[in-house]
Amino acid sequence: MTMDRAASAESSGFGLTGLQGRVFALCAVVAFLDGFDTQSIGPAAPAIVAALGIKLSAFGSVFSVSQVGFLCGSLIFSAAGDRFGRRKILALSTILFALASLGTAMAGTLPVLLAARFAAGLGLGGATPNFVGLVSEFSPPELRARRVTILWAAVPFGGMAGAFASSASLQTLGWQAMFYLGCAAPLLLVPVLLKALPESTEAALGENGVSVRRLFAEGRAFATTWLWLASFMTWTLLISVAFWTPALLKQAGFTPPAAAAVLAFSNAGGVIGTLVIGAALGRRRPHAALLAILPAAGILVAAIGLLAGGGVFVPVAVAAALAGFFSSAAGGGILAVSASAYPGAMRATGVGWALGFGRIGSIVGPMAVGGLVAQAWPVPWIYCALALPALAATFFVALLARH
Repeated sequence: MTMDRAASAESSGFGLTGLQGRVFALCAVVAFLDGFDTQSIGPAAPAIVAALGIKLSAFGSVFSVSQVGFLCGSLIFSAAGDRFGRRKILALSTILFALASLGTAMAGTLPVLLAARFAAGLGLGGATPNFVGLVSEFSPPELRARRVTILWAAVPFGGMAGAFASSASLQTLGWQAMFYLGCAAPLLLVPVLLKALPESTEAALGENGVSVRRLFAEGRAFATTWLWLASFMTWTLLISVAFWTPALLKQAGFTPPAAAAVLAFSNAGGVIGTLVIGAALGRRRPHAALLAILPAAGILVAAIGLLAGGGVFVPVAVAAALAGFFSSAAGGGILAVSASAYPGAMRATGVGWALGFGRIGSIVGPMAVGGLVAQAWPVPWIYCALALPALAATFFVALLARH
């Protein structure tokens, strides 16, 4: 009996059996650490710029190189997970982003920082399709979309924790403290992953490897194309806003702790939104939910910039929390669609390539924002430009829903 059928026979509602609960909890911890590492760099950006003596506009390359690493990691390690086992590759990826976090803390020059953030992206990119693949495998098909979306709430929760911790510690412990913690916690987790997580049984089905061509076979060509384009636009929105919000708000007149706190509120909204939308997916298809979520995310991202000009913390924090509510839920919804779109033997590969294509947008987005900053665009205009990918993603999800 495959794990899908076994899980289906044992589960009802969101209820988790002992094995399913253990898999979900451990993968959620990795997802939390993913969010913590990814979003610790944003609040720390002004302090790192000052420490390394570089221009703020040049920091766009730091944001983008991590996404290049994520792209490479999601493509390489997703296929490796389907071939060699998702537990092994998840543990390896976790070690990699832990060591990269240490490298970030110790970086004294821009090239070293770029190398460390590339390695961090490589590890984080490898972890995501494998923890999504494991939770998907150890879930019944009718609950897969719900569980994957709710799992994704751990990522903005980790980002929220990282942003709040950065806000509290930047002026006392220094910007390096968050990255030392981002090294220690994953390294302590690795032995637990290897001991407590079961190995994937689906991976054995793909022992000869999964070619990307199979993602377009058997009538999946149009669905895969629209999925990749929707992912591209969704991750352009998510990563650009997450990485640039602290720096943009500081440019708009907010103090660094206040700007970090706004990002924390955005992540808090992301946690709540992902949980709420995930719970609702038992009653609606993720495609239908995305058609409502994505336009709302775009409108609220634009609102952050329009309100930032007033320099008042509360309305900006509220807009950021609501934007996080919808945009993070959109990211979880895209992952849920990806995890349900392909057979088990190619699931991590399918998720990894959808994520990888999304991360191309994550590379282009921060660099484009850096270009707008260099051209002295007003902060409200930059946020309005960041809303456009959400509208484009809505269009591609509408096409995807037809397939």
